[in-house]
Parts: sequence; structure tokens; C-alpha cells
Amino acid sequence: MKRSGGSRVAIISVLVIGIVVFLGVLYSWNNILDIFQPVTTASVSNVPFTIQSGESPIQIANDLQSKGLIRNATAFRWWIRLKGGANLEAGRYDRLNPSMTISQIIDELQKGQPDEVPVLVLEGSRLEEIAADGANANLPKFSKADFLRYTQNASTFPDRSKYPMLFKDVPAGASMEGLLFPDTYYMASNGTALDLIDKMLSEMQTQITTNKIDQYATQHNLSLYQVLTLASIVQREAGASDSPGKIASVYLNRLSSAMSAAAGTNGYMQADPTVQYARDTEEHPTKYWTPLADVGDNIASTSNWNTYTHTGLPPTPICSPGLKVLLASANAPTTNNLFFFTDAHQVTHYEQTYQQFKQDESTFGISQ
Repeated sequence: MKRSGGSRVAIISVLVIGIVVFLGVLYSWNNILDIFQPVTTASVSNVPFTIQSGESPIQIANDLQSKGLIRNATAFRWWIRLKGGANLEAGRYDRLNPSMTISQIIDELQKGQPDEVPVLVLEGSRLEEIAADGANANLPKFSKADFLRYTQNASTFPDRSKYPMLFKDVPAGASMEGLLFPDTYYMASNGTALDLIDKMLSEMQTQITTNKIDQYATQHNLSLYQVLTLASIVQREAGASDSPGKIASVYLNRLSSAMSAAAGTNGYMQADPTVQYARDTEEHPTKYWTPLADVGDNIASTSNWNTYTHTGLPPTPICSPGLKVLLASANAPTTNNLFFFTDAHQVTHYEQTYQQFKQDESTFGISQ
């Protein structure tokens, strides 16, 4: 029986479709395999790569692709799921290069020790908080006890001679509070407490000289240590939308004997953060800087850091101020303001007299 022409056409069509599908699958498979391969097979230099704390696998994958270490970010995310999740250690890796496969790169990020480990120190941190930051980083040789032993008595610090600008006016027996610049520091994986302290002191000295903070202080008849102390209070006092310079000017006016006497503040700064510092230094809480439960006069009243019960600046800074606040405190604008408060809408009001201050409190309400 003869086959019809239509049957032959159908068979040929099926064969053609089959060949096309096969070629498509083959092409797709080759492409899929290709995106998992190294970017190059040539001998190339390593590319430094940093994983920031809190970065997601998507961000890491995109960074790897942008640096030319992998061909395809999506392939990286697929493969990392197959290899047991996204447990990638934050830090700087110096041993990655484009000749490595995605699998090899993931192994290095999951199982390898970073060459450098980040330690994030927030603006406004006190020494105990910085010690905890170092202890919580992946630094096997970092000792929280060593950090506190070095920093809580500046006069016995072995490297103090390297930083004469910072230690010049520190009172005998005082700590390094306020001398350590807040930033993200990348530490060698065998970094110690002494290494972190030296990095932070060096950065503070660099920031002061680069931004002429010491020169601004002299022009305003302040020592550098006084600026650090003032800035530490402003750092804890100023909200995100506040002008640190305006707040600094209020405190400077309160420290001015003539202005303070005329306004009835009589040299008392009356800064709540100093009372928080005094309270926390006495009580050693698990969480620092919680709001005051009473008026400042009634909390840690005998502490030299309580600026409600003691006139003038406290004996030392109360935290590590950031660069913006340092600059604002060293070069504060000239004002006649001696009072300020933040209302329920987080708007800060500045006034020259106590009467205006109380009227504002009544009009706008007070949130702190």
C-alpha cells in the first residue's frame, strides 16, 4: 500500500521539529553550563572582594559579577542554594580571581577565613559598646577585657606617645572616652584589641588634622579636648534633623559666665546625655543610653558627669563623636540661645530666655 504524500510531509515535519528542539536544548544546556564556568582560564591576578555586614546573597552575587569574578549573578544564587544556603562571612577576601569556578568562589566565601574582618563602630558609642563591637566581630584574638583594660586608663596605654595631640589634656587616670573615631574598620583576621585601638586613635588624629578641628578649637578659645567633650554631648543630644552647630552654641553660651548668669543657668549645661552616662557608669546596665526616668538632678547626682548638679563641662567626653558633630562643635555659630527642646513632632525649638522656653513647652508640648 502506498504512503500518501501527506504522511511523508508529516514525518519530515516531526523530524525537523525534533532536530530543532534537540539543537535548542543542546544550545541552552551549553549556555547553562557556560554561566557556571570561570570568567577566564588564563592566569590572572586576585581581585579583592568585600562582603559588608548584612549584605544579602543577591547583593553579593551582583557585586561579584560587577567585579568580573563570575559570569552570571543568577547562577551564583542558584548554586549557593545547592551548596547549603547563604552563610557567607562578612569581611574582605583577597584570594578570589576570575579563573575560579562559582563553586570554588562559594567554598572560599563559606568556609574560608576572611583576610580582613569589618568592625563597625557607630557614632555616639561609649567604650563598653565599642568593646562589644570588637568582641562580636569574627576576630579570634580580640579580647574585650584587654580592650577595656587599655582604654579605661589612658595614662597606662603603651602607644600613647604616638598620639600626643589626643592625649595632651586627658586628666590623670581618665579613660580614652571620646578619643576613638567611630567608623568601619577592616581588621586582619588575627587582629587584637590593641590593633583596633591604634586604628581608631590614628583615624581620630587624621580626621582632626585633615579637617583643621584643632585650629577651629583654638580660634574659639577651646582646647581640642574640650571640643571632643562638647562634641560627645552634642552627638548624643542631636537628632537626625537637628543642627549640631545650634545645639553646640546653646551649650557654649551656658558655659559663658556672663550669658549664663544673665539667663539664670549659672554655668550648668543641664544635658540629659551626661546624666545617662553618669547613671550607666554607676549601674553597668546591659543596654546603654535608655531615657531618664526622672529629672536630671535626681539621678546619679553626685557624679562629676552630671551637668545638672555640676557646673561646666564634664571631666571627660561621654562617647565617640562623628566628624560632622566634631566640626559643628569646633566651629559653632554665634547665637544668643540658652535653651532648646524637641517637641512631639521632633521639631527642635531654640530660645534665649527661660520664659520663652516654658512658653514653647506649653504651646508645642515636649517629647523628652
